[in-house]
Amino acid sequence: MNSMGQCYELITQLTQHTEIKRFHEDRSITASKATGTERQRLQVSRDIENVKGLMDAAGEFAKLMDEVVDLLTNDSRQQAAA
Repeated sequence: MNSMGQCYELITQLTQHTEIKRFHEDRSITASKATGTERQRLQVSRDIENVKGLMDAAGEFAKLMDEVVDLLTNDSRQQAAA
C-alpha cells in the first residue's frame, strides 16, 4: 500500500461520495450503541461498501489514464508530422 500511496490518493479523490457515505455510516454505527459482534457486523458491511466504491473509482481512474495516454500519443504523432 505504501508504494502505491500517491495512486491511492488520486483514486480517493474520485470517491468523495463514498467517503462521505462511510463517514455517515460511522456516525450511524456509533449512534446505534451496537457492541460486540453486532458492531463488527455493521463495520464490515460499511467496509464492504467502501471497498466497492474504491474498486469502481479505480476502474474510472484506469479509464482516465488510458484517455490521457491516448491524448498524449496522438499529440506526439501530430507534432512529429508537423
